[in-house]
Amino acid sequence: MKKFLVLLVASTAVTAFADIDRSKQPEADPAPAVSFPDYRTETLPNGLKVFVIEDDRKPTVTFRLVIRSGSVNDDKKIGTTSFAAGLLNRGTEHRDAATFALETDSMGVTVEASGGPDAISVAAGGLTKYTDRMLDLLSDAVLHPTFPADQFARLQRKTLSALDAEKQQPSSLAEKLAGKVVFGSFPYGDYLKPEDVISLKREDLVKYHDSYFLPNNASLAIVGDVKADKILALVQKAFGDWQKGQVPETTKSEIPKIQGLTIHLVDRPGSVQSNIIVLSDAPPRNNPDLPELNVVNSTLGGGFSGRLFQNLREKHGWTYGSMSAFDYKKLGGDFEATAETRNEVTGPATAEILKEITRMRDEPAKEEEIALQRQYNVGNYLLSLENTSRTAQRVQDIDLYGLPADFYKTYAHRMSVVTPAQVEELAKKYLTTENVAIVVVGEAKEIQPELEKIGKVIVYNQELEPVKK
Repeated sequence: MKKFLVLLVASTAVTAFADIDRSKQPEADPAPAVSFPDYRTETLPNGLKVFVIEDDRKPTVTFRLVIRSGSVNDDKKIGTTSFAAGLLNRGTEHRDAATFALETDSMGVTVEASGGPDAISVAAGGLTKYTDRMLDLLSDAVLHPTFPADQFARLQRKTLSALDAEKQQPSSLAEKLAGKVVFGSFPYGDYLKPEDVISLKREDLVKYHDSYFLPNNASLAIVGDVKADKILALVQKAFGDWQKGQVPETTKSEIPKIQGLTIHLVDRPGSVQSNIIVLSDAPPRNNPDLPELNVVNSTLGGGFSGRLFQNLREKHGWTYGSMSAFDYKKLGGDFEATAETRNEVTGPATAEILKEITRMRDEPAKEEEIALQRQYNVGNYLLSLENTSRTAQRVQDIDLYGLPADFYKTYAHRMSVVTPAQVEELAKKYLTTENVAIVVVGEAKEIQPELEKIGKVIVYNQELEPVKK
């Protein structure tokens, strides 16, 4: 009897599989209407805003503290933000660099900081049983850094060495010039130079810390196996004595607009290939169309299925890959389409990138193409929810960039219902080939003649200074 049942079940399974039409791709499940965890928000008496997401699937916890000031606040001391972030865990009033590292290593936890254009983030993560000690380390790094002279000098030497190496990296030259071309004298366009590193002093970091590391200029996100009431009490203990203050106001120039089509060519003698970046203006991070723009961008150049990849690599074989992306910052942004090609096809490849941008605006996409991009974007987003650091960052992004409170709760759903008509409408609104700056790094004598067929070419040396004719 048992043998008969097993055969019956096996026969039924074979029949069920035989009914599947393998020539058709299975329909994707609909995106969930709500796709972000609930979280609790509290503000300490000193102004520190705290977000707590309870997640008991793993016995771990992630802390992420954000200072709402970044390199945009460096003013004339370029590099202050990155140096301050780099030295937070390299010596405090209670621990020298070796002691700090030994404590984190002994528990298998991390305490690391990084500086960006709009903020500094300091993250700590590890097993929940070390929660108290992690908070102690995190608060010590944030509240009591000493920026030791020996560690400062070491970071200076390391940075100067890295800058020297970057001169030999075409991609670094291209990105630096791209920032300057798009943002001009606005701080988003600043990049670190050796003279900046040499002129920077330890006292600049102390002043920066005193000015911007204030609880009313910060937020703390906590994601993991914790209970809100208990963890909030521990946060109050760790950060409650942090004194609020007045955040300095800085005057900045206006972000310029790209006008017309210009080509900015960095002459790199001996290069056998070229790095190409096609740039245009983009909206700030709180742009209301951002979820839908993800689908627009991935259709153009978000991956292997993007039109740029299919054209420049699959059709022409000119490059290993061609991509595009919107880079959103708090006060403005830019759009970039990129490729690396052989010298002899640099001009044609640049022309094809412009052609694909124009086609996004002028030719309606097919439903099948957009359906693939919807699934790609929604799937990537839902997978990323497993990353506690990303979840913490997203909660704080709502606060940092002034996003709607339900931004991430509706994020996946909004991407899942984008139509070809919407893609065309948004492409016309946000993509252009009329007001673009094209940055190319390569050997000028090999590629300049073809580029001049596209537009006016301005030549730079490897110090990114315009070359006089």
